[in-house]
Amino acid sequence: MTLLRRLLLLIPIGLLAAACSSADTVATVNGSAITKTDLASLRSSYEDPATAEAETLRSDLSLLIVLEALRTAATEEFGVEITEANIAERLANPPERYAEVLAPPGEFADITERAVRASAIQSLVRDAVVSELAAQEPGGFEAIIDERPQDVTLACVRHIATGSIDDATEVLERLQAGEDFATVAAEVSLDQTSPGGLITSADGECLIRFGRAGDDFAFLAATAPLNEPAGPVLSSNGWDVIVVTERRAPSLAELTADPMEYLAPDRITALYTPWANEAIGSAVVDVSPSVGRWSETGVGIAPPGE
Repeated sequence: MTLLRRLLLLIPIGLLAAACSSADTVATVNGSAITKTDLASLRSSYEDPATAEAETLRSDLSLLIVLEALRTAATEEFGVEITEANIAERLANPPERYAEVLAPPGEFADITERAVRASAIQSLVRDAVVSELAAQEPGGFEAIIDERPQDVTLACVRHIATGSIDDATEVLERLQAGEDFATVAAEVSLDQTSPGGLITSADGECLIRFGRAGDDFAFLAATAPLNEPAGPVLSSNGWDVIVVTERRAPSLAELTADPMEYLAPDRITALYTPWANEAIGSAVVDVSPSVGRWSETGVGIAPPGE
């Protein structure tokens, strides 16, 4: 389950009936109010305020506070403004990475159109922030293409895994002398679970990322000449010789236009998570005392009296 879904689509929204009966505002984030109406609009099952449980309520409100903190920070730091046209386009044509998250309300029990709209806004903020942060990295998008192509490249790779650089060097020499890759792999590779040495995903796809194999391996997979033995290269499990049979990578223009489409998930996390943590930690949050107290040491609302 994605972070975005946890933050948005699976929020079991409650109402602040007893907690804040005299005022509609239950919290403010950087001066913006979160109201009982905001909460009520996200799930159809919470028409009756009496159904809300205190712990669930605090959790739900915490999530909305986090979302508002991120939106505010994106606007203040990068000038991110989400227009109605942006939202309509995102809902009508969600990128594949968000297709599950932005499914119509009927796809999820109890989710309203307002909840899906909130998800669309959050996805737009996340995309915009990652684009800005990637552009601000030393060298910008050009450096990603030239220096860290493994961050944006998918490849089909066959490998022969060995236990030492000497063994890998011997394998490379045999392949360069013309021996058949699959035959050598069957004879000496420590990985006998990949037929012919072909590395695939769990669903059998060979065009994949190789970050988990180690940075050196991933870089070679992204840069080695096609259909030629390359290595030896240190991987997460030893020393390998590889052959790249196919590769897919964006042009500079494609990457600049939509970094989220091409950046590896771990690279996106490395960019976005520290920024998000800072945005949440620096937000000015005020929660109704009858609901609880915004935690100063973590994300969440402590119960009244704690």
